[in-house]
Amino acid sequence: MTKQTYILAFLIFLLSTGGYTAMPLFPLLTDIHSINLTQASTLTAIYIFSQKATPFLLGPLGDYYGYKRISVLGEMIRGIGFIGVGCVSNYYFLIACSSLAGLGGGFAGPSLQSLIMKSSKYEERAKVSSLRASATNAGLLLGPILSGVVIMTGKLSFVFILAGILYLLGSFLLVLFINSSIQTSKIGKISLQHVTEILQNKSFTHLLTFMLMFYVLFAQLFVTLPEYAKQFTDQIQTLFLINGITGLVLQYPAGLLVSKYIKPKFFITLGITSIFLSFLTLFLLHNYIALFVAIILFTIGEIIILPIMETSIANHSDKSGNMGLYFGVSKLSDGIGRPLGSVLGGWLLYSLQPSFVWFIFSVFSIAILFYYLLFLKMET
Repeated sequence: MTKQTYILAFLIFLLSTGGYTAMPLFPLLTDIHSINLTQASTLTAIYIFSQKATPFLLGPLGDYYGYKRISVLGEMIRGIGFIGVGCVSNYYFLIACSSLAGLGGGFAGPSLQSLIMKSSKYEERAKVSSLRASATNAGLLLGPILSGVVIMTGKLSFVFILAGILYLLGSFLLVLFINSSIQTSKIGKISLQHVTEILQNKSFTHLLTFMLMFYVLFAQLFVTLPEYAKQFTDQIQTLFLINGITGLVLQYPAGLLVSKYIKPKFFITLGITSIFLSFLTLFLLHNYIALFVAIILFTIGEIIILPIMETSIANHSDKSGNMGLYFGVSKLSDGIGRPLGSVLGGWLLYSLQPSFVWFIFSVFSIAILFYYLLFLKMET
């Protein structure tokens, strides 16, 4: 991997730290501004929706105007948005600032992914993807620590201001240290024809379907598993700590293995089987140790699958050169799959016994594996 790849990974760590400093603490806005919990939840929803829904439209901008330029613009917008959330008090201005913060993510996300994937050789993409994910996981761990330190000072609004400063710093460092020459795109103009070509690509649409189903499962890590954990402990944040540490330690080695042996079929099967075993463990055993084991198994499956999916998206884009567009369209799977998984998981856990919920997700894991074996051939 190149020097530019490692610089980008560090910047992604910095930006991820900013995001995870503020994102989990939107409910604190009730203590910062004169708003209620419903209004704070609405701001959270606006931020998430504007970040997840817009890459489909904004992804191609990186192909046309340059990945570095759009990444810098997006992170600047995101930084300004978060600083605004911490500073303004008027609810309508808070809505505007939350929208800006999310919109900045919609701008930057696909272009930043394209930038780091194009910074190294084709055969190193799985390693690059794992390095990016490791940087994100490191930010996931550091962000809440920073926010905790700020909260201890009593200056709650500075949590969001700090997040904004980190985003602005990241955009400034992108300008200084990232070489624009690493981006190569063949797109001449932005056209709906490019989107039509993608949606008519059966192999890629099968990949999107697989990803959507995966994100339905992935959502359970943040919905049903924490809710279920309340039976055993009040410290449900330990679940995210376990997930973050396991991901940070194993993500890059997993990428090295995927890149070295180039057997995506084997690794996808291994990853889904690990997730299946996590749900099966919860189905068979009802105690805190089983939950602990299940989280580790789930995380192992996640870190094996994610770099293969990201590499596959990049590989699909090679013929057209429109990597930003492909990453933007692929965000639909995340944007639809996670909310769908959250609603489905929450409803099932509310309506059924937990053991039956875990059985359902075990069966769904096997269904995803069969779908992959029947319709997909992911190449790294």
